[in-house]
Amino acid sequence: MHRRSLQMSAAVAAVALGITVGTAAFAASDHESCSTTSSDVTSSNMDGTQASCDAAIGAPNSAKAKASKVGEAQSIGEDGGKADSSASGGKAFAQGESAGSATAEQSGTGMAQATANGGKATAKAMGGASSADASATAGGKGTATAKNGGGASAEGDSGGNAMSTSSGVGSNASSLAENTGNAKAKATGAALATATAEASCKANATADADGSKAGAICSQQGSSVSAQATKGSKAIGSDTSTPTCTPMNGGIAKVKSPMGNCG
Repeated sequence: MHRRSLQMSAAVAAVALGITVGTAAFAASDHESCSTTSSDVTSSNMDGTQASCDAAIGAPNSAKAKASKVGEAQSIGEDGGKADSSASGGKAFAQGESAGSATAEQSGTGMAQATANGGKATAKAMGGASSADASATAGGKGTATAKNGGGASAEGDSGGNAMSTSSGVGSNASSLAENTGNAKAKATGAALATATAEASCKANATADADGSKAGAICSQQGSSVSAQATKGSKAIGSDTSTPTCTPMNGGIAKVKSPMGNCG
């Protein structure tokens, strides 16, 4: 009887060991991925990590996703579209349709989202609770990059090229370009930058530190507007109204535009 008990104990121990080893091996594999051209595929882990690919509508398409560290990545390709997403610790969403191309990349705890309908959209949210949102339509291009807790959004429509870059908690950069226009916004150190190009023109806004605000907008063919603000200053310029420059704390407030310069 005692011998049988020992044998059973050994068997139980072996089973338990096997379960323990199996669980450890499973937990260590905190990476999921999927790839498809004409179907819906989902790969998930018990810890919540998930990669989802959808390419069933209007195939062939291309949908690729990969996730790790309890991240969630989703890619949707429709009507000849291409979508590629990657999430590490947060969420990434990419949707490409009507031959559009969308790429979303994320690391940290934030979110990256890219949607392209006949254009090219790229969103990158890297570090902390960064947030990046990019969209593109009709041959446009939108590129949004946010780092270290910043926020960035970019929208390129009708051949427009929009680019936004931010870095640091409280920083936000936003750009909109349409009708082959070019808009670029950059914000760092808890600042706000906004650039808008409504025609085939150029708008460039740069803001750095202490709540600085820079805004540039153009709507006239061939015009160029730039605005720069630092250390809490404010600079606003356009091609239809006089510029505003308000320097603060020894910082820079500068505008160059067809309607005049300041700073």
